[in-house]
Amino acid sequence: HKVRDVSKGKNSPLSLQWWFEDRATGKIVVAQRPNLLIGACIVGLVATKFFGSNSGVLIASKSLWLLWSADELLRGVNPWRRSLGVFVGAVTILV
Repeated sequence: HKVRDVSKGKNSPLSLQWWFEDRATGKIVVAQRPNLLIGACIVGLVATKFFGSNSGVLIASKSLWLLWSADELLRGVNPWRRSLGVFVGAVTILV
């Protein structure tokens, strides 16, 4: 993928375009089609509601959320997605 230079003009960190633009395609990306990992996270979240928080299910669910957040932090297509990964990871650890 060719990475575009977004360091000048309307593409500063104060610009919404800077936060939401996919650096490879130039398209605005707020959300993407769900993938297998986020599906597993949701299944884990639902499972914790059925099996309670004192089980290995909680550990598995939190691990999945941390894996998803790390994936977003490292491979997110824009600063918004990477920030979302940091936020979800922090909430997962703190809650």
